Amino acid sequence: MTDMTAGGPAAPKSSLFVQSDNVRRRRQRGAALRYLGMAAITLVLFFLGVLLFSIFSRGLPALFQYQAEIELYYDPAILNADGGAVTAEEVNDVSLRSGFEQGLFTVSLRNTIEDAGIDIEGTVAGVWIDRAVGALDAAGLSGGAEAIAATGAPGDAAQVFGQTGNALRTARTVLADEAATTEDAVAAITAAAEALDAAGFARAADTVGVVADIATEEGLPEAAEALAESNYEQALFDAATALRQPAQFDDGELSAIIYAANRRDVRDRVAANLDLVGETDRVGVPIAISMTRYLSGELTGESQAQMPPGFNESHLALVDRMVEAGIIERNFRWSFFTNVYSQSGEVAGIGPALMGSAYMMLVVLVFSLIFGVAASIYLEEFAPKNRFTDFIEINIANLAAVPSIVFGILGAAILFGLTSLGFGNSIRGTALLGGIVLSLMTLPTIVIATRAALKAVPPSIRDAALGVGASKVQTAFHHTLPLAAPGILTGTIIGIAQALGETAPLLLIGLSVSTGADILSSPFTGGLLEQAQSMPTVVYLFAQNEDAPVREGLAQSAIIVMLLLLFALNILAITLRRRFERRW
Repeated sequence: MTDMTAGGPAAPKSSLFVQSDNVRRRRQRGAALRYLGMAAITLVLFFLGVLLFSIFSRGLPALFQYQAEIELYYDPAILNADGGAVTAEEVNDVSLRSGFEQGLFTVSLRNTIEDAGIDIEGTVAGVWIDRAVGALDAAGLSGGAEAIAATGAPGDAAQVFGQTGNALRTARTVLADEAATTEDAVAAITAAAEALDAAGFARAADTVGVVADIATEEGLPEAAEALAESNYEQALFDAATALRQPAQFDDGELSAIIYAANRRDVRDRVAANLDLVGETDRVGVPIAISMTRYLSGELTGESQAQMPPGFNESHLALVDRMVEAGIIERNFRWSFFTNVYSQSGEVAGIGPALMGSAYMMLVVLVFSLIFGVAASIYLEEFAPKNRFTDFIEINIANLAAVPSIVFGILGAAILFGLTSLGFGNSIRGTALLGGIVLSLMTLPTIVIATRAALKAVPPSIRDAALGVGASKVQTAFHHTLPLAAPGILTGTIIGIAQALGETAPLLLIGLSVSTGADILSSPFTGGLLEQAQSMPTVVYLFAQNEDAPVREGLAQSAIIVMLLLLFALNILAITLRRRFERRW
């Protein structure tokens, strides 16, 4: 027998427990791909978390608002200065500035604060007295509080300190004059020392009196240097400036704490309900948005850079007292969901935008569902398979990928065409036109989703229906369409959710703040033909606001509302699919 293996070494035996080089490399590549996928998912989740944190961390606090709970008295003397019965016409003629802001609101605010036991003038004066005393103590002018109390009023003390500072300035000027004699310098220094003594700073007067001896013994330059080192002059001027502030805190300074400007809503409410005249109503008035930054802790007020714009220490002290007394409280901002858009963040809202988006989604639902489902049924169940239908299918797929701005241009072209016919001005910026434009944009998505749902129905269902004598129309509407309904509804809701977030096409057809949008009436009584806003456009307007709290707070709040609507629509789509889904 011939040995076939003779002449060469025996092949090594392979074992299932030993990995070959090829197997090892495959497993390494698989592990690398797995780790790469995990890293990609982690990175995506990280950026998503950062985005959501940025939105919710700024948007949720903006949904709460600091408000001053004041007893608003609708004073007949303000609403009708001529006396007699107050009429709606007279109320509408009252100035928003003098009658409501500086009249009803400011007077009512002052009365509410005083009824709470807060001394407005004493609180304001105390702040500036403490500041003046601090400036004096820092310069070594002890006894500042007693000196202020001895004058009787902060304004009088400011005058005394100002005169004393002027005496020190005169002495410094004389010492710096090369032509001045020693006698002139001693006289000026003595006058300054006497002014300090008269103001209540006897120790400082003695210190300045020593400067006269230096001028006599060592010379005027040395005396000037000694006087400058005391720093009494600047401290007295700083104290005088602080003590003049309480006299400047008038009704205008008080009303600046709250937002009472341009309150047309209050005037309209009084004109519509004259029974309010002479009555007192407890209302929550928004705190000025700059002061809100202090109340929320964003600004500390400890320095000028940390001071709310337009306010000073007296405002902060009074606001702190109001918080302690329970006049200022932080409440949920329900008015944000009903108020109209405004440049003033205190009263800005998304009411018209919510209704405008709802009306447009109603139009999208009607148009897209009817035309989209009808076109899908025809193309899938009845249309012959030829070049023409292939051309239509290709264009539907292409339209689904067209940028939304193109549909906005199409809507603008429709608007210009209607304008030439005399209808453009009446439809510009309305919910109807916005809904039509969004329907054109959503229609391809719904057609594709509906056709996919119809294709998912097993052919056996059609064959069985046709086999028992049903027509093609009966088969489509009695058998195929009901079974495809979950997929159709899911695709429609997803298309509506996509349309809800579109901005560019709506801006091109006039859905912005320039339309003068207000709360819309019922869609069945002309609401679809009223000027409207949408959630994306109002987010854009908030983001363009010049006030940082509005731009960085209310814009995110509106985004949160829109995200919640989108999440709700997607959850509804998932629920419908799971509820009606059929498995074959």
